[in-house]
Amino acid sequence: MFENLLHKIKSHTLSEEFKRLYHGRGEEEFKFLTLDSIDEILFVQFYEESNYEKDLLDLFKEYIQTSRHNAIIVKRRYGNETFAALGEIPENYTAIENGMKFKLNFLNQNIGYFGDMKNSRKFIESISKDKKVLNLFAYTCGFSLFARRGEAGYIANVDMSKSVLATGMANHQINGLDIKNISFWPYNILKAFPKLKKQAPYDIIIIDPPTHQKGSFIASKDYIKIIKKLPSLSHQNTTLLACINSPAFSKEELINMIESNTSFRFQKQIPNPEEYTNSTLKSLVFNIQ
Repeated sequence: MFENLLHKIKSHTLSEEFKRLYHGRGEEEFKFLTLDSIDEILFVQFYEESNYEKDLLDLFKEYIQTSRHNAIIVKRRYGNETFAALGEIPENYTAIENGMKFKLNFLNQNIGYFGDMKNSRKFIESISKDKKVLNLFAYTCGFSLFARRGEAGYIANVDMSKSVLATGMANHQINGLDIKNISFWPYNILKAFPKLKKQAPYDIIIIDPPTHQKGSFIASKDYIKIIKKLPSLSHQNTTLLACINSPAFSKEELINMIESNTSFRFQKQIPNPEEYTNSTLKSLVFNIQ
């Protein structure tokens, strides 16, 4: 069992770029575990309490003797605890994706970067030249980084958290990206459509919400509210990237919701990075027809 896990981990080619080494969600043996290589840090997350935890940490300490890592940081998601099993937790650290840096805070529940959106961010970069982009649920503004590198003309980043938008602004700065014609709006999206319409229509709209954000957004009942507002924010050539990461929210359900309430029609699904084999993330591209 442990030998098989170690073989999977060692099969990856590592560099300074972020790499998911093991995605246990959906697996049988270690479904409570994810493992990431973040340059010189091995980042371990336990989502459920397990009797294997100590043995796994011993295994990882053995593994890094021959890997590029010099520290092991552990996050117990079930107990809201973060600690260094080896080395120290750095105050300033970044994850790197396709050469772009994301500031991290290992003490936060979500550290500031989601690697499963890598292919979707690359797609947005490829279509952004001279476009007006609306990035809803922007978090730390990863889509904005790649839209700006793709020479977007204007970007509006919207998230109700001022702190994550501040990190998003810092992410642009550490990558040497000009924030001229980029907005960072700390709005509750469900209440902000009159403000969003002032810059409408948008050429690209990105919807990447949390599945459940207590007190502000629950995908099962609130996603449809955003969908119904899309006609007021778009034009005949708008591209929509709609995302959801939930086993209870199917691809077919999201397509039906969008096509039944707008003129957008499904074009393609952006594949998840191959390391996220069992991910429930759906990234769907729509155009108006």
